[in-house]
Amino acid sequence: MIPLRIEAPAKLNLWLAVTGRRGDGHHQLASELVLLELADSLLLMPGCSGLRIEAPPGDDVPRTPAANLAWRGLLAGLGEEPRLACLALEKRIASGAGLGGGSSDAAAAWRLGRRWRGEANDATREPRLLEELSRIGADVPFFAAGVAAARVEGIGEVVAKIDPPAGGVEVVLAHPPFSLSTAAVFAELQPGEWSGAAHAEGNDLLTPARRLRPELDDVMRLVAGAGAEPRLTGSGPTVFARCDDPERADAVAARLGRAGLRATRTRLRREPARIEAVSDAEELR
Repeated sequence: MIPLRIEAPAKLNLWLAVTGRRGDGHHQLASELVLLELADSLLLMPGCSGLRIEAPPGDDVPRTPAANLAWRGLLAGLGEEPRLACLALEKRIASGAGLGGGSSDAAAAWRLGRRWRGEANDATREPRLLEELSRIGADVPFFAAGVAAARVEGIGEVVAKIDPPAGGVEVVLAHPPFSLSTAAVFAELQPGEWSGAAHAEGNDLLTPARRLRPELDDVMRLVAGAGAEPRLTGSGPTVFARCDDPERADAVAARLGRAGLRATRTRLRREPARIEAVSDAEELR
């Protein structure tokens, strides 16, 4: 087999509405998701075994296969434990940031596993696959669908492709010096804070996230003071701002840096990530 490589992009929730709750306790959502150029990288290689992870210092990404979402995605794609194949994961997306890094890794590894065994990767034609992937994580079906932007509903299993936004493609990510647990944010969410219906603005998880981390208000103020409109992605704590030109986005990021807040410059993707066959051994180093 030839080694296979794919990027696992981060995502933004341009808006997010909680529309109800199922009998099993899972909240039902409606959201518009888009991919970012910021991405992790995965490589599936023959002739070895196990999971290899390269991550920045301090990143708490699970390093054991049983606890790692990328490994779970690979098993789901292969349908069995890999034989003489290992998965290498290079992390660039912060964990617990609301950017979907773990879910994107799971979906990318699932796609690699499917390609490895000669299966098609078009999950949108098989709703059953999206429903199965939602059990790994609510964002996994979106990433597995192979689209750059989508309207997502239910518990993440209903994915409808849409065109990526035409404007505001330059993005600034403001990273607070703390993480937020998605489970904790949903546990804090009160029924009176649900929108109850889809709406193309705001994020219903912002209020519970602010109660858990009042420091989010400071981050929002810093982004607004830097000249941009602050928005929360997912359950946070990452705050993002979209700009129409790179010079303005660079200026916003620079102001945040001078204020002592770590910022990342990236852009919206126009196309989903594609699997690449790696034929040159030098590229594996």
